[in-house]
Amino acid sequence: MKILGLVTEYNPFHNGHLYHLNKSKEATGSTHTIAVMSGNFLQRGEPALIHKWARAEMAVRCGVDLVIELPTIYACATAEFFALGSVSLLNELNSVNSICFGSESGNLKYLNDIAHIIVKSPKDYNEKLKNFLNEGKSFPASRSLAIIEHLKSNNNLHENEILEIEKIIKSPNNILAIEYLKALIRLDSPITPYTITRIKAGYHSLSLDESIASATAIREHINKYNSLDKIKSVMPEASFEILNNLFKEDLGPVSTNDLSQSIMAILRREDPSNLKRFFDVVEGLENKLHSCSLKSDSLEDLYTCVKSKRYTATRIQRICMHILLNLTKDMAVDYGQAPPPYARILAFNNKGREILRLCDKQSNIPLINKVSLFKPESLIQQELLKLDIKATNIYSLFIKNKKYRNQQLDYLINPKYVNL
Repeated sequence: MKILGLVTEYNPFHNGHLYHLNKSKEATGSTHTIAVMSGNFLQRGEPALIHKWARAEMAVRCGVDLVIELPTIYACATAEFFALGSVSLLNELNSVNSICFGSESGNLKYLNDIAHIIVKSPKDYNEKLKNFLNEGKSFPASRSLAIIEHLKSNNNLHENEILEIEKIIKSPNNILAIEYLKALIRLDSPITPYTITRIKAGYHSLSLDESIASATAIREHINKYNSLDKIKSVMPEASFEILNNLFKEDLGPVSTNDLSQSIMAILRREDPSNLKRFFDVVEGLENKLHSCSLKSDSLEDLYTCVKSKRYTATRIQRICMHILLNLTKDMAVDYGQAPPPYARILAFNNKGREILRLCDKQSNIPLINKVSLFKPESLIQQELLKLDIKATNIYSLFIKNKKYRNQQLDYLINPKYVNL
């Protein structure tokens, strides 16, 4: 058995994901596949379009063998903690041979070189990073500039190589790829990394004119037109069928707009001093969040009001999700940097069962099949599972089908077995 690990959100599973899945299997020679997938709240500070069990079933019907959930504390975090949590989870299973991630670059050597600079943090790199931050630049921008300056000073690189590296560290999937590689280095993991070059639609592209479109384009179309017109051509048939059926039952879509008034109410209710306790609220940002909430009537207006060179809109979005979920700095410090303490099963097929049997023997962490039967053995297991359940309970409030709003779905819905 040769197991491939993937880090995913599948929001929703589309043709680009299918391409990446198939190419990853081909590149790694894997026989079995595990996807670590975010639950109901995602890395960019957004709720998932449809609930996690449906997205996991999409993946298994399209060729993934086992889907396990990335706990909420890592799923709705910075790229660094998202990647570290995901790779740590695969590593803790003690069964995964390889990991394959998409990148705009496709150049694993350059991506790895950049990851090593960040992890090893040479003195001149740290000084350059501090200087750029002091100039008021955002952390991502400062880090990119510091890496380029370090490479210029310490490597005999040709101009075209410098230009390629500059391009690499400005592209979103390359940035995530670097974070995955950093995590592997820090964990001294035996998992072998591979990367597949992204094709056609870019990460933020809103075009639906090709057979492969970004998940952003799919969600934007659905939210704008409240319709699945044009979506069918950019999704695998099995995935589209699940999406279509859920929409017919009013089990989606869920969007940031649905959460807007709830978050705005919390921001207006809380004193700025209380907002300081939430994860990633730093350097007086609590005052701006509160004052902007009083002169904004939607999250979109709030993001525009709060964002700056230093604080990107995506970072503000994530902070708003932390506030909604009551994810505090203390919780992030105590639990967010440790490896996930369990692996929660969302969906699987027959090959997935084979992976689970192997993990039962070799995993460093327990596998959770049914939440109701799981007895936490440590405080971190108890607290992180409590946060996952809380996140689902909040998410369910925004599902249009009222039958799902007063149910604790984590206790109601079992992992989906797909008999292909």
